[in-house]
This record gives sequence, structure tokens and C-alpha cells, in this order.
Amino acid sequence: MREPVKIKFISADISKSDISGKKEPKEIEINDKANEDLKPLLKFINKTLDIDNLIVLAGSGTSLTFNERDQPYIAPSMWHLWEACMQANPELFRLTLAATNYNKLQTKKNAQGNAEPDIELLLSLCDSSLAVGDLSPTRTKQVKNFLNKAKKIILEKTDFTDLICDEAKWTSHGKFLRAVGRRSAQQKRLKLFTTNYDLAFEHSASNSGFVVIDGFEFSNPSYFNPMWFNYDIVNRCQSGNKDGSYISNVIQLYKMHGSVDWRKINGRVRKVHADSNLDDPVFIYPSSSKYQSSYDSPYLDMMTSFLDAVKQPKTGVLCLGFGFNDKHINNALTMALRTNPEFMMMVATKDPFNANGSFNSDIRKLLLSAIEHGDGRIAILDSTFEEFANILPERRGKSPEEDLFKLFEKLTANAS
Repeated sequence: MREPVKIKFISADISKSDISGKKEPKEIEINDKANEDLKPLLKFINKTLDIDNLIVLAGSGTSLTFNERDQPYIAPSMWHLWEACMQANPELFRLTLAATNYNKLQTKKNAQGNAEPDIELLLSLCDSSLAVGDLSPTRTKQVKNFLNKAKKIILEKTDFTDLICDEAKWTSHGKFLRAVGRRSAQQKRLKLFTTNYDLAFEHSASNSGFVVIDGFEFSNPSYFNPMWFNYDIVNRCQSGNKDGSYISNVIQLYKMHGSVDWRKINGRVRKVHADSNLDDPVFIYPSSSKYQSSYDSPYLDMMTSFLDAVKQPKTGVLCLGFGFNDKHINNALTMALRTNPEFMMMVATKDPFNANGSFNSDIRKLLLSAIEHGDGRIAILDSTFEEFANILPERRGKSPEEDLFKLFEKLTANAS
């Protein structure tokens, strides 16, 4: 039996008001027993999952679920990336802090009055310092050297999925994909947008027998071609007519900030093995310049697809492990809330109600205000990705293809 977990959630329909009339998050306990308090939340989740156009927006929190308390981290947080960049070359790190005037420009201070670590702010200051051009030649060389090293470290640290050999660690991702990924022929394919560089969803899809359409050609070498998002997969052997029949286990994956296994070769984006020594990786590293970078291909193709998806009627968005710290994505979602009356959004991430946390304060204020005024299209859940996946009901049974896939995997493992 799992230990009980307490979570908080709020929406216009399922949260009670306090004495002043203000709606407050409702705390419920999640355990293995039936829970009446959980029913309203499950009703909202099922309503979102049953919508015609389902979109998942996954942030770093979906990967941080691989980390265990009091154990070395597997998936890096922003703080881990700061530490890794500092430990790689402490002297160069110190010189970069001085060159970018980080300690003065970082307004967040700890109890001792020292600047709080923020790798995104540091990389942003590096970008702006180089753009302004007011550094000395020596300082310029140091900052450029640090930026190049930091990019390689970020790619190396986010390429962790092959290190996860324990099948149990993939339980949350697997259950999540099974619950949301299988769609009827009358519904649009699941669109999974992620800002993560890692290959967690690709690995989980492979483990669960899902087919991933990610904009790359089904060939070798595999190049990015956004037209592939318009294609689908059918099983003509299961249909008595020439049109074939849609298979249920297909998802569309959009990696909005690039991937550890993307490289630009001769002007084209190619998928390679993640540990390839090829230069020119294709990813938007965490800095304020990511807003401008998102208007270059292939990021522009991903963002265009996202903008188009949230404008569609009968659309639901699950924002999981996402702190709303990407301005271009925030603008698309807030516009959809204002202009699309059939738009639903559920946010499930850690500490969304914590004013001192990493969740975007402006978005928190906007969403809570909408809920306060009775907008029943929005719900906010304080939970990790693992907790959210555990809440999800097993909505459909396994397909024959998945049963055969699991059987073959088991036979192969026993043979070896």
C-alpha cells in the first residue's frame, strides 16, 4: 500500500470559499482507498481528457520525478545545472560572474545577503553582455568560453534517460501515456508539447508500445520535416475497406526547445544518437534570449503548431511540471483563455500556490482571479508528475498489440 499523499487543488466548481467569500485551495488525501473528496477532481480530469483536442504541455517537473530524496539526482534542476557549470571550472565561473556583474544584478538574495543561484539569469547576462559589446577582449573571451562550456554541460546533464535501467522508475510516464495517449478515431491525436531536451517521453513511448510522430522522417538519416505532423498511421490489415483503420497508440511529440539528439548539419536539422560528437546542437538553452530564439526553425514550426492547436474549438490543455516561465508560451495560453470559450486548462505542478516558489507570479494571479470570478474552465493542482499520474484512472484496457509487445519483451528478457 502506498503512503497517503496530500495534495491541494482549486477550481471554480470544486473549491469552497472561506468566510470572506474568497476561494481557497482544497486539501485532500490520496491513498489506496476510495475517496469521496477525489471525485470532483477526477470529474474535471476526465472532462479534460475526453475533449476532442487534447494538448499536454510538459515542463521540467515531469523529468524531475525520476529523482529520489536523499539520492544523487538523475534529472537536473536549474540549481543542479548551476552547480555543474560552477564545478566544471570554478575560476572561469568566478570570472564570468564578475564580468557580467551577476552579484549586483541578481535582485534575489539569501539570508546572508548573497546573490541567489540562477543559471538562466547568468546565461542571460552573458548573452546581453556580449550583445552590448562593452567587455574588454579578455572578458569577452572568458564569457564566450563559459557559454560554450555551459551549453555542453547542459546537454550532457539532460541526456540521462539511458541511465535509468530500473523499470519501476518509468511507471509514472508509462501510466500517464496509457491514460492520455490512446484516443478514439473521432478525436484528434494527443499533442504532447515539451520544453525539455531529454528523451524521457520517447523512451516511455517505446516502453509502452506507442508510436511517436515528432516531425522527423521515418528514414536514416532522419531529418526534420514539419509536414510529417500532418501524416498519420493506419492498420490496413484490420479494416475491410481500402481506407484502413486508425491505430490507437499514436502520439504527436513537439519538442519546443530542441533535443539532446538534434544537430544542424548542412543547414538541416538531423536526429542523431544523443552522445554524438557532432557539433552545432539544436536546442534553446535557458536564458532570456529563448523568446527570440523560438522564432527560428525548427522552434518556429513547433510554436506555430502550438498557437494553432490552442485556438481550436473543444481544446483542453494539461500543463504538467511547468512553471510558466516562458513568455511566448504564456502569451499563447492567456490569449486562448480570453478568446476561446471552449478552452479548458488544468495546471498540475509543484507549489503553484507558493508566493516564494518558481511558479510565475503573474500567471498565478491571473488564473486565481479567473477562478475567483467563476471561470469553470480552469483548475490548479499542487502535485508532482508522479502524484498526478497516480491519480489518473486507467480509462481503457490494453490493446492486443500492447499485450503482444509486453509478452515479446518478457520472452526476450528470459532468453538473454
